This record gives sequence, structure tokens and C-alpha cells, in this order.
Amino acid sequence: MKIDFSNVKVYTDLGRETGTIQNLRKDFANLIYTEGRGIASHALALKIYSGDKDTEYNEEEVAMIRDFSKICSPCIIDAFETLLNDNGHDKDN
Repeated sequence: MKIDFSNVKVYTDLGRETGTIQNLRKDFANLIYTEGRGIASHALALKIYSGDKDTEYNEEEVAMIRDFSKICSPCIIDAFETLLNDNGHDKDN
């Protein structure tokens, strides 16, 4: 699946009435780089950091992205859940 980390909608209130578009590429890649373990985390961090809107992520990478997002703030957790679900990850294709 393609994930555009440079264009992520992050809501700034629980009612999801206001939000901002954020570029999470560098920050999320750094989070994985500093908190992850093993070569797979290293490779994913580099892929996100150097990726663009057309970068493809396999199922294992998507699962890692979902796991790492859970150590972020709640608004980022929600943003990633929306992003991954909207990209068809949890839908029948």
C-alpha cells in the first residue's frame, strides 16, 4: 500500500472539527530509528525518511507502522488509523 507521510491529517480536537495537514516523514522516521530494534526497524525508518507519496509499504511494514504509531500522542494514533484504513488496508480489496 502507498502511504504519504508528508500529507497526514491530524485533528486538533476530539470532535474532529479542526485539524492540520502535517508532514510526519522526518519525525516518524526518527521515532522508529530511536525506539525500534533490529534491521527491519532501521530499514523502515530509512524508507519513510526518503520516501514520497508513491512509496509502497508491504503488510509487515504497515503492521510495524501501526505498532510504532501507538507510542505517539493520541491525535497521531488516530491520524495513522484513519490514514491506514482510508488506504484500504483494513478493507476487502
